[in-house]
Amino acid sequence: MTITTFDIIELLKNHEWISGQQIAEELTISRTAVWKHIQQLRKKGYQITAKPNLGYHLEETPQMLTIEEIKHDLDTTFIGQQIRHIDSVSSTNDYAKDLAKKGEPEGSIIIANEQKQGRGRKQRFWASPKGGLWFSIILRPHLLPSDAMQITMCAACAMIESIHHNTNLHPSIKWPNDVLINNKKVCGILTEISAELDGINYLVVGIGLNVNNKLPEELTDISTSLQKEANQLVNMTAILKNFLTSFERLYLAVKKGNISLIQKTWMDYSSTIGSNVKIITEKEIVKGTAIDLGSHGELIVRTDQGKKTIITGDISYL
Repeated sequence: MTITTFDIIELLKNHEWISGQQIAEELTISRTAVWKHIQQLRKKGYQITAKPNLGYHLEETPQMLTIEEIKHDLDTTFIGQQIRHIDSVSSTNDYAKDLAKKGEPEGSIIIANEQKQGRGRKQRFWASPKGGLWFSIILRPHLLPSDAMQITMCAACAMIESIHHNTNLHPSIKWPNDVLINNKKVCGILTEISAELDGINYLVVGIGLNVNNKLPEELTDISTSLQKEANQLVNMTAILKNFLTSFERLYLAVKKGNISLIQKTWMDYSSTIGSNVKIITEKEIVKGTAIDLGSHGELIVRTDQGKKTIITGDISYL
């Protein structure tokens, strides 16, 4: 068994004071190895006090994301049990897809402190500086490619639930994949798949959430952050852990075929259903009232010519 800094942190959190010798005995490692792990944790931002005859005491945990804090008491069975945390990457989705091709297990997540080339739908650039939550999840669902939108719906609903749980904010979902607060975008979701006609080989769902990061000046009219809306710093670790727990529950429901649960949850959080909308597709511009959501995430719109089913498009509210 390989001992990691996570094992050290778990012991520190379970004891007011614990000696280096006790840590070494419980984990079957040397005192030198204990000291090296403690030094690594201090570099990550953990404030750990050491006193003669008492040992080590955890004073404070870091504000930034760490694997140790994410995994501590994480209430999932497979989502987020494998974590790769990178300081800077071009795109967590690209990194995740490379890993998925090599057999990375389902539920693995890739987190970056910043993305240099973050993107959303239609390859649109997504500013991803430090202070935000940028991550991707590798999944291997036994679903048809046409069912992939159901996973995006799970992610949107899970993010709404996490924001509700950790703040006093009231976000909503704008079809197909945006989370809004006060009509401004706070979170985007990008789902990418590798598939054959009869099934998905792997699926990567990427999440970009503005938490405590500064927004580009040119985007402040259409985008926002949790810190800006809540008027205080928001705990990114808590947001992520609640998201992973909610997402696993909803994802398992999809895998079991309980699509009605996902539809109902999505509809409850939707700002789109009941709104007058304009949707620009590749072939036409559709105006009408959004009235329902199909089982594959398609939007049903009532127009002057009757009902229309929209699979994808850019939507705005009228």
